[in-house]
Amino acid sequence: EQSVLVEAPIAEGTVYSDRARRHRSARHGLKAGNQTLRLSDLPGSVLMDTVRVGCDGARVLRIEAVPIERERYSIEQVEELIERLEVLTDRLSAAAARRQIHQLELSFLAGIAPRAPVVESERVGKPMPAVEPDMWKRVLDFLQKRRDHVRALVRDLDEQRRKLSEELTKVQREVGRHDLGAFADRKIQVLAIVKADRATTAGLTLEYFVPGASWRPIYDLTYLSDKARVNLHTAGMVHQATGEDWTDVQLHLSTAIPGQGIDLPELLTWALGEKKEFIPKARAARMPAVPPRFPPPVASRTHYEAKREAKLQVLRRRIASLQGLLAMDASGSFATGILGGLAGKGKVAYEKKTVYDFADDTISGELARPESAYLEEKRVQRRPSRHRRGKRSAAKAPPPPSMAAPREEAEMVLANDSRSSGRRRSDISTERVRTTSLGLFEPTFHSGPRFTDPNLPAVAAGGLDYVYTCPTRMSIPSSGERIAVPLSVDSFPATVFYEATPALKEVAYLKAEVQNSGKNPILAGTVNIFMGPDFAGQGRLATTGPGGKLSLPLGADENIRLKRTIVPKTETEGVFSKDDITTYTVTIEVGNYKKRRVEIAIFDQVPKSGNEEIEIEMGKLSPKPVKGPDHDGIMRWELDIPAGKMSKIEFKYKIERPENWQLHQ
Repeated sequence: EQSVLVEAPIAEGTVYSDRARRHRSARHGLKAGNQTLRLSDLPGSVLMDTVRVGCDGARVLRIEAVPIERERYSIEQVEELIERLEVLTDRLSAAAARRQIHQLELSFLAGIAPRAPVVESERVGKPMPAVEPDMWKRVLDFLQKRRDHVRALVRDLDEQRRKLSEELTKVQREVGRHDLGAFADRKIQVLAIVKADRATTAGLTLEYFVPGASWRPIYDLTYLSDKARVNLHTAGMVHQATGEDWTDVQLHLSTAIPGQGIDLPELLTWALGEKKEFIPKARAARMPAVPPRFPPPVASRTHYEAKREAKLQVLRRRIASLQGLLAMDASGSFATGILGGLAGKGKVAYEKKTVYDFADDTISGELARPESAYLEEKRVQRRPSRHRRGKRSAAKAPPPPSMAAPREEAEMVLANDSRSSGRRRSDISTERVRTTSLGLFEPTFHSGPRFTDPNLPAVAAGGLDYVYTCPTRMSIPSSGERIAVPLSVDSFPATVFYEATPALKEVAYLKAEVQNSGKNPILAGTVNIFMGPDFAGQGRLATTGPGGKLSLPLGADENIRLKRTIVPKTETEGVFSKDDITTYTVTIEVGNYKKRRVEIAIFDQVPKSGNEEIEIEMGKLSPKPVKGPDHDGIMRWELDIPAGKMSKIEFKYKIERPENWQLHQ
């Protein structure tokens, strides 16, 4: 209570694959002697054993990191918001009930019509009265005026409901700004007892680790054909949900795995032996719990804590009751419960859940049970009488009213009466409103990455610690949103060549080979490939250490065309045992339609035999491959093709097997 508060903003931080290290700093005037300082509160997920406090002008005697509860807003603020929501929903329900009454009156007025006259031969009793046109005119005028008056009331109610809905949407958005996952935040309060020999201004530092942050490398690769160079833009995709915003901080991205053991593991004696004798041992099916000799004391709740808990319980019940109304508000409907309640007369009343269409004068309804009646009936059903126990009831209970949480994105269509305003349904404006779940008492959990993921920087670096520093200060909110942090721009001379596997796809792919001349490795990650200013595609880089060679894919080139054909020819040979011999002639044609000479590597293969009865013999190769055939039967040719010319590769192989054998892969 006597500590001095010292605000220490975040100045620097390091992001790892599953956590972040924060560095806070501040300067504060100290008096001579011992004094207690309270530093800025930390997020509740901070790893407690990693909190460190340093002071360059005094000695730190003791550090205490204590978890505490900090209310993000008072109960009175929540009560005010809930009160506004309840008032608005009640006014909307009342307006919906009045509109239903007016719609019923319109339906009744529309059903009033003159009866058809009765034929004189079928008339019984009094003669037909005289027709009075003036009286009928007065009646029709009255009905028309009443219909016009009721329609005007309906239009006024629609306008009132539109304004109420807009006001309700504003309140819901305000609740959404407060509804961040919990009514109170768990914080870590840090106290430091320091001793200064004399009065001075000391520099305080606070370091700690917090989970909920990670990063992954991403790249933009630009190939400049006129300069034969490759520009590699490296960035880190950082996201954090640690509970505190990083504002204007110096960021470092690391591949290390902090918290792992650093001691050399020792080998235990590994002895193999044999147990001479087996002695059965009794095992208990269930052991009673042993009570502690000295049970720990239990703190009793104070009057303030009990009062606060009672208020929270009331708030929970009010929020639960609002869930259904807000869910129906998201779909544009309200349960009135007025007309059905009037007909209850002491019994379990049914409510008429009416769905109104603002652009139409029609009513569609279905029977719905009030929540209280449904719960009461379920309570009675759980305690059946003896003479009915074990028997199935003939009538099924109606389903409970829908109390599901509102949809994340609710589309509300608010408009006036289309018949009176002359607007069509397509002219009705649509507003997308994000509704809140009112989960004011639900905590937020964040799951960290697993180190079995090969895309994590710690895994791609092979356990080595490399640090990438952002050249500028960054601001990253604690929202889980992924933000690209620029790291470096490197330019490498590139050796460009083409590769093709025409047996799989008759397309030539351009590749560049560069040497990583930097101090840090190029980690595995996604790369966007640009050919000059044009986007060519997306690929993936492999991890390459300093001094290593990296093969970069640059995409397909349609100006180099390939055609692969294979012609089989089968003959039968032998006198006593006949064999089928098939000769395969493979031809690969490569055409260079570019205006310069190109070098291209062609890959192809011959089959391998897995049966002693099947023999494969290699035939003519023109030209001879640079490599192969290897143990997998793969061959590689390297061709130098002038501009506008074509080269040809041809090779043959034979497959000999017993007659009428059917080959398969």
